[in-house]
Amino acid sequence: MRALLLCMLTLVCVTAAEVENANVASMDVAPELRENEPFTAVVTVVNPHDRAVRIKQVDSTCSCTQIDLASHFLLPHGRTTLTAAVDNRNASGERSYTITLYPSDSELPAIDVALRWKVRPAIAVDALPPGSDPLARPTDESWRDVYRYVAHERPDEPNRLRKRIRLWSPANELPADGLKILGIDYDGAVWQFTPVTQSDGSILIVAKSQVKDPGKELAAGRWDEPVIIRTNHPDKPRIELDFVTILAMDAGTNPIDRPTLGK
Repeated sequence: MRALLLCMLTLVCVTAAEVENANVASMDVAPELRENEPFTAVVTVVNPHDRAVRIKQVDSTCSCTQIDLASHFLLPHGRTTLTAAVDNRNASGERSYTITLYPSDSELPAIDVALRWKVRPAIAVDALPPGSDPLARPTDESWRDVYRYVAHERPDEPNRLRKRIRLWSPANELPADGLKILGIDYDGAVWQFTPVTQSDGSILIVAKSQVKDPGKELAAGRWDEPVIIRTNHPDKPRIELDFVTILAMDAGTNPIDRPTLGK
């Protein structure tokens, strides 16, 4: 029994030692956190070079990452630790970021550190592409976790403005009485919002122009307007959306709007 225990401990140590410059070896074993829990990791960083390096710059693919590198000087094949923290609010699903360490010697390749984890949303907020099934999550990830919506129409066709937003919670995140919208706060003069609870418990919010008459115009220009959705979810009672509405005569000359100008 003692021999078996020692063998198991040795396997665990070997497996842990194999994970270098990453928090986990693959997404399959990545930790899962709730949306209201920040992701944190302490990663072993190994200098792969046969010479000492001094790290002059640390960059991340995500501006929301907090990074602390224990030592900026690494001996040949030496080790240090990197601590990273990421806010998971308004996120869902698989998440992966790369942190890049640039040596002061430009001839040496940079050192990449991979972060992988998963987020279980309290409420996921997805934009629905035109013609898509309102009961299904978009397969294209650029339509997921969308909190900024951009619309571009002609000022003489404001009645064409339309967006669809799908709110849903995983079964283990649903409030006891189901997901509900308690109210939508919007003080603008362009949009109106209609929430509908769907057969699967998700909520479809249809955003349409307040202008119904095809012959009525709105002044050309740009509106940046906040929209607040109030819910019954204890961990996400307030969802803040940004609606950017651009009315210009060149509308229709561009490819179909993506939901955001940048998340």
